[in-house]
Amino acid sequence: MRKIYFTSKSAEHGFPAVKTVLLFVAFICQTLVLVAQKAPFPIRAVDEQQVREIESLLPDNPTGLGEPYNKRAVWDKLLQSGKYDRFLLQMEHYSFPPFSKEDYFSLSDGSASSSARGLNMMRKRAEGLSKATWAECLENKNRYTKMVEEGLRSILNQKSWVSPRSDYGFKNYNGIAYSVELTSSLYAHTIAQTLYLMGDKINPRLRTDAIDALQKRIFEPVLEKIKTRNTENENNFLVATNNWNHVCLAGLVGAALATIEDKHERAVFVAIGAYYANNGLTGFGSDGYCTEGIGYYNYGFGHYILLRECIWEATGGKIDLLASPKVQKIARYGPDLQIINGVYPAISDSHEGAKPDSSMLTYLSRNLGMGLMPYDGLTYEGKTDNICNNIMMVFPNSASLSKPQPQKHPQQLLRSFFDKTGVLISRPVAGSSCMIGVAFKGGNNAESHNHNDVGSFTIVQANQIMVGDPGAIAYTANIFTPKYRYTYKTVGSFGHPVPLVAGKEQQAGAEAKSATVHTAFSPEKDEITLDIAPAYNVPELKTLQRTMEYSRKQKGNITFTDRFEYTDPQMFETALSTRAQWEQTSPNTLLLTRANQKMIVRFSSTGNSLVVRSEEISEGGTPYTRIGIAIKGPVRSGSIRISYEPLN
Repeated sequence: MRKIYFTSKSAEHGFPAVKTVLLFVAFICQTLVLVAQKAPFPIRAVDEQQVREIESLLPDNPTGLGEPYNKRAVWDKLLQSGKYDRFLLQMEHYSFPPFSKEDYFSLSDGSASSSARGLNMMRKRAEGLSKATWAECLENKNRYTKMVEEGLRSILNQKSWVSPRSDYGFKNYNGIAYSVELTSSLYAHTIAQTLYLMGDKINPRLRTDAIDALQKRIFEPVLEKIKTRNTENENNFLVATNNWNHVCLAGLVGAALATIEDKHERAVFVAIGAYYANNGLTGFGSDGYCTEGIGYYNYGFGHYILLRECIWEATGGKIDLLASPKVQKIARYGPDLQIINGVYPAISDSHEGAKPDSSMLTYLSRNLGMGLMPYDGLTYEGKTDNICNNIMMVFPNSASLSKPQPQKHPQQLLRSFFDKTGVLISRPVAGSSCMIGVAFKGGNNAESHNHNDVGSFTIVQANQIMVGDPGAIAYTANIFTPKYRYTYKTVGSFGHPVPLVAGKEQQAGAEAKSATVHTAFSPEKDEITLDIAPAYNVPELKTLQRTMEYSRKQKGNITFTDRFEYTDPQMFETALSTRAQWEQTSPNTLLLTRANQKMIVRFSSTGNSLVVRSEEISEGGTPYTRIGIAIKGPVRSGSIRISYEPLN
């Protein structure tokens, strides 16, 4: 057969009115995030011709990932591997996590400052169902069947499957409307996989009730959304251009393929997944760059991979969501964002230490012939936190059925340049004495999960981030509300190593963007100049250009020079952000020390005196220091040059 590729009642609980309003505002802001950009693939009627083509490819019966407990070949191999011994020992004393009404409403009643408490409780219950299912399928002794059934029944009786943050007006909790979102899609796929893997161990009546619940809470609301084409209520994940799109679609389609008996209905959901997943891809740059950062790349694109595998397996490989050239560019984002020595920049809502998920890189390398060593040979037995991704990776799949390919190019390229987004990674020559690398970011301040960070950078020496983007902070109740988001110094530009212009930080929005003025790349040196003036709403600012020079000679050297001009004299300050210990060793020199690495920082300004001020910033994450370097007194024009060099 030919391959088909598709391109184309709060008062009831006694909550204070003000908290209900705050939750309403949070929902509206979340909705704006989802539909802020006009979806390139809008909601439309399902194409029946495509559905019929898909239907001809599907098996007669619903099928999930992996194999049911009674097909023992792989299950026995996993059990005998010894990699699950510790897990099974822990399961002997495991109790299924209860639903807590207090945790669910902790954000709305004011007892918590974020939704984390309720969300963690919700997700622990999904994890509990996964763990019990894993244990029973591995052992096959009926020791955990009762826990699986009781846990499943408890979840079916649970009034809401959605994150507390997403339950606008508590419609889900009160049974008024149902939403497919990040948590409910996880519940749906977990329930479906449980039914599929446990097979006849599940009581027939309980199985029927579970499928009915999936229809009511997951499948029917999405079909109704498509029928009405209403973009103003729940289930806007279909037109989202961020991680929500792929996460929700993976859960939706995976659950449908594993539980819906009617082949035509299953085909409808495959068509929905293949079409609307294009919206999520739109959120990536045309160069494959993920503006949301490495953490959300793992989460969002990881679920795109899950969606792809579900559809690939169900259609016998005839529908392949990896076939798009853009997807193949996105696949390179993970390895190409590495600075040096396995260290990645914490851009946007990522955390220092985040890196691409190794199982993702294995899957992509095998399927796309990327030749990423050592990932081609890794195995991932032993993980039991879910029965979707974990099952997919340890049972035969499209990746394990593909042969590893020879390495196509050196693992450590001199540079990776996401030229459309404006992100440059510069690295040493492999085997040289140079021991520093850098990530330099242009972009704009309207990117999904963005920080105001045009012109920001991260410098790595050996395996330590010495200077750079501080990364994400814990999500509070108001962190995605535009009125508050950029008042956090770590999210606004103040906490980033970027200038403070006439006393003002960078503005948010698409107009706050960089433009590449000049590039010159060679084996010895990389040089790039960005115009970052549009990032500042300062009428007096005429020009502001930031130049990075990266030298690979000896131990390496990195220099940033900011050149500016005003219409009349104003203050100008630049900064570096660091979690290193630091001291000012001379009027124009700093010493940074982190772990066993030492770096010398030199700064100067032709014809101007400089002053140094520092501030420790702690907003829920690991504290860091912002070191401001300012020209003393207002000036009409000038420059500040800062160089970074290893001292080890």
